[in-house]
Amino acid sequence: MPSLRFDGNKVTDEINLWRSLTYHDPVTILKRLGALEVQLAGVEMDERVRRLRTPGLKTYREARDAALFVYGMGLAKGVAMAYTPFERSDYDFVATWTEGTTQHFCPVQLKELVPADLNPGASIEELLDKLSSPRPKSSTVLAIKLNRRGKLELQNLKFPSMPYAQAWLFYATSPDGNRWSLFGNGLDNPGYFSYSYPGS
Repeated sequence: MPSLRFDGNKVTDEINLWRSLTYHDPVTILKRLGALEVQLAGVEMDERVRRLRTPGLKTYREARDAALFVYGMGLAKGVAMAYTPFERSDYDFVATWTEGTTQHFCPVQLKELVPADLNPGASIEELLDKLSSPRPKSSTVLAIKLNRRGKLELQNLKFPSMPYAQAWLFYATSPDGNRWSLFGNGLDNPGYFSYSYPGS
């Protein structure tokens, strides 16, 4: 994943702002949410609430998705990554990690291919097309959660020209949500990386 670096020398206003934010450990967040799901498994409630699909719960759903992506990317890169929700015009959260004495930052825009029961006609090709743009490339990484059941064949997926530094897809590969995969960078020689939900 590309980064904007802070090494004590040149500091842009944006990186200085990112350094001042509070970051969250995705493992801690995901373990807490996993334990909560187990506790609520037998409780009667609106299915939209259980799936975090109400407007008031959107923030929590997106924070969980950000944690899932950052956790997987950290494992793929072999570094401990953290994140903070921080919305701007072209990104939804910021990831950070440290290598040696250098702190790295990466702005990420989060999107979702919603479940078929919410929009059966939606497709990843259609979503990618909507996200394509002739704008100059930015340092923002695109992360798309594929929220669909069934086997996904992504190796022949064509990514259009996009204004992102990189494009990644992430999705559950087991019905219980214990196994996940990353696919990317879709804009340059993509491949797969598999990982497990923490604590599973």
